[in-house]
Amino acid sequence: MNLLRNSLLGILAVALTMTSCSRQTIYSHYENISSDGWLRSDSVCFDISPVHEGGLFSETIGLRLTRQYQFMNLSLIIFQQTSSSQQQRTDTLNISIMDEHGQMLGDGINYYQYNMPLKDILLSDGDSLHVTVTHMMRRENLNGISNIGLSLEKKSR
Repeated sequence: MNLLRNSLLGILAVALTMTSCSRQTIYSHYENISSDGWLRSDSVCFDISPVHEGGLFSETIGLRLTRQYQFMNLSLIIFQQTSSSQQQRTDTLNISIMDEHGQMLGDGINYYQYNMPLKDILLSDGDSLHVTVTHMMRRENLNGISNIGLSLEKKSR
């Protein structure tokens, strides 16, 4: 029985190790949002230098906010353009920030973290990626948003 349990634990450890190594983060960056608020006309931009090895990449938008944010959701528009192939893509994210009782759904105590995956993107060798994030809420100025981030991870083949 101990031999079987030890074998299963060994297989699980190897599987976890292989899974954790299956992605390679090539970009992760957060931009600060003004303490005066985030205006709809103020885009948050990310420029990812040319990728050395093309392939399929997963993207995640990160959001950090405080209790000063007073809405139950947040709607974002993410526009992306690659340099060499001139691919363009626009995504819309609708993020639930609070539940119906006003409890924050993100992780944290004073700052709440939200991570939202985007659709995978295919990049060629030498492609650069320009990403622009804007909010599309009815209110022109949003308070309580402290940071917007983007991470890009290469998926294993």
